[in-house]
Amino acid sequence: MGCEDPAEVDAAFERGEPLVGVAVLGLSLCHPDAGVIAPRARRAIASGRQELRCQGLTAVSHMVRRTGEIDEVTLATLRLLLRDPDRIVREHTGSVVADVWIFVPHAGLPGWLSRRQRLRAVTGWFEIKWWGVMHWTGLIKYFR
Repeated sequence: MGCEDPAEVDAAFERGEPLVGVAVLGLSLCHPDAGVIAPRARRAIASGRQELRCQGLTAVSHMVRRTGEIDEVTLATLRLLLRDPDRIVREHTGSVVADVWIFVPHAGLPGWLSRRQRLRAVTGWFEIKWWGVMHWTGLIKYFR
């Protein structure tokens, strides 16, 4: 199977191939067009199988790293998945959103993503300072 052929990925979905997620990942690593990759990654994300959903999310990460592009539908999907009941999918989505923030020009990103990433940066800064103070004062032993 050629990893650049979206028709083969579509056929794998239609046949219910157990490794269709691998085909989606291959497409995201080989195909140069985000417009071809994104719908197939979203199809994997919409699956009821956790593994396939995470593979679809990873495909989105590869896509944004390679192309620097993401469409509004995929962004909206990611926003919903940040509140997914499945903790693993939620955490994986957070990593994908961070990749979007890093690799896609910020001017094309929605305000919710900008606010989320800036809040995470400030929270991370405070957390680092907190643990530094705990080490410096010797209070860290009470938190272990």
